[in-house]
Amino acid sequence: MNLQKLKNIILYTMYIISVVILLFGLGYVKEWTNKDIIVGLIFFCCYLLSAGHRILLITLLLSFSALAFYFPTGIIYGKPTANILTPLLQTNRLEIIGYLLAVKYQILLSIIFICIQFFIYLLAKNKSYKNNISIYMIFIFFYLISLFGISVNHKRINDGAFLRNIIISYKSIEKRNTDLKTNIGNNKNIKVSKIDADDDTELHVVIIGESVRRDYMSVYGYPIQTTPFLNIAKGIFIDGLVSVAPNTEQSLNRTLFKTVPSNNKIDWGLNVVSIANKAGYETYWISNQGRGGEYGEDVLFSLSGLAKQNYFLKQGNFLSNNSDDNEMLPIFSKIISNNKNSKVIFIHMMGSHEPVCSRLGTFKPSFQLYDEASCYAATIAKLDLFIKNVTDIMKGKKYKLMYFSDHGLSVEKKRVFHDVDLYEEYQVPLFYLDSETKKQIHIKKVISGFNLLDIYSSFINIKTNITNENFSFQTASQLHDDPDPIIYWQKYKHISELNKKQPPITDIGTNSITLKNVVELKNNYTFSDKCFSVIDSVDHAYPFSPIYKISGWAASSKDNKPLNGIIGSFIIDNNKVFFIEGENKERDDVRDHFKFLENQSNSYGIESLLEKKHIINKDVFYFGYKNELNNYIICKKP
Repeated sequence: MNLQKLKNIILYTMYIISVVILLFGLGYVKEWTNKDIIVGLIFFCCYLLSAGHRILLITLLLSFSALAFYFPTGIIYGKPTANILTPLLQTNRLEIIGYLLAVKYQILLSIIFICIQFFIYLLAKNKSYKNNISIYMIFIFFYLISLFGISVNHKRINDGAFLRNIIISYKSIEKRNTDLKTNIGNNKNIKVSKIDADDDTELHVVIIGESVRRDYMSVYGYPIQTTPFLNIAKGIFIDGLVSVAPNTEQSLNRTLFKTVPSNNKIDWGLNVVSIANKAGYETYWISNQGRGGEYGEDVLFSLSGLAKQNYFLKQGNFLSNNSDDNEMLPIFSKIISNNKNSKVIFIHMMGSHEPVCSRLGTFKPSFQLYDEASCYAATIAKLDLFIKNVTDIMKGKKYKLMYFSDHGLSVEKKRVFHDVDLYEEYQVPLFYLDSETKKQIHIKKVISGFNLLDIYSSFINIKTNITNENFSFQTASQLHDDPDPIIYWQKYKHISELNKKQPPITDIGTNSITLKNVVELKNNYTFSDKCFSVIDSVDHAYPFSPIYKISGWAASSKDNKPLNGIIGSFIIDNNKVFFIEGENKERDDVRDHFKFLENQSNSYGIESLLEKKHIINKDVFYFGYKNELNNYIICKKP
């Protein structure tokens, strides 16, 4: 086999791999149909036609590589829609970091794909084809179909084309925003009356949780004590609430506003604040989530604007700062001390939003944290303490409190993330506490999140022309189970269509971190100026964990390339030298610093895990490696 034939085989193999990755990364496989085979052929034709034509190759290299930035989202959520783009359009730097931490494994596919596009360019640019205007015209035809689709006899080819969906979704978002601004304050169609004329409850508190799964709460049976306060709290606990949707925006838009799934209609004027205002309550909104901007969170910000007063810990978007939920407590305390008028107070938490370990702040749970799953359970324990603090502030007043969460998350040992196809992501808590109930009541009843507006109305002692007064905490045991609740993601469907299930992780109190041996070196080590190392941090691997992590990077002094051999950390202590084997981590920032191309290795990062006993003030840390002769090379610091 000659060299040119081998190059052709490699090139065509890369074409096929690229097509498969495009279909996977852009979300086609989420709702695969046989028509999508044609889409794959269209992508393949684009590659075939570009060979030997540098302008066309550069076009594919740049544009298809740009598509790769959507892959992490496409793998998880599918093709771009208004539901997906809304939260993406409002991101800021901190939010992007949080999102990237949650999808770090999917990002690897994007990196692989971009590298393949670069190699395709290198292999195909030297093919000898004459410049032919017909080739360019045919390429443009297939290229436009690949991105925008085409309609033939009222039937679309590539109906899920990426840019076509982007344009349609953007228009849908614009229409939604216009409808929202026009109707958000319109409550003239709401007719209200009191259920119990003698009810003199002063405070009605609605706590909106974030990303909390019911099966991680010990009050609902989780074997680890994550809710010590709620375990003994007097109130009504509903076991069976099914969240409307798997993310905040889609869930709360259909929970806090009157929604009719049968015609996909959200009536922005009929909502939790408008009902309370119409009934004569003083309304307040306290949030640890963002004010939002042009997109997405502005629905909740617009809703909060209907309240008498609103308070946002974040002056920018969702993660414009890392404020703690506990910072809402002084605001809450001030509100209830203002006067004795009847109030409805909404508290919107950050709760268990990923990245979960960063939600803990100074809160330390009763169990050790060894991984993301244990951090998630700890956020539930922190929620329990938050609710206890809220009730403590209200002592001496007559109050009612209801709590529900917008959705759950997929919880694995080493990562916590959104999985819209996971059954447990829709299983969320709903409970009621008040100042007079004398016992704890558990009701196992399947209730759709679409009925939360009904329950809320009864909770604030109101019956309306738009809600069903049969839904209430006190009468929940008399309700019929909803046999197969409707949920929403991209479209309305029944929860029975979800087949993926995930039991809660219960061994969070055990060490799931694999530690390498700390080896004391004698004479088989040397300090070298042929490489250098940078220590970024020496800190807990997870908050309050007894395991520490040494993080940083190292490179060769000669060519600024990553180290070879078995990399790790060195500790110098009283003229003793210890070695802990580490793991390589990708560091694009270091590669970019050295001005290397994206297809070159970025494995500069080094992390080593060790027990706290090895971390003392007089320690000096370095990075280095063990070579093939079992000699240890300690890299100097720059």
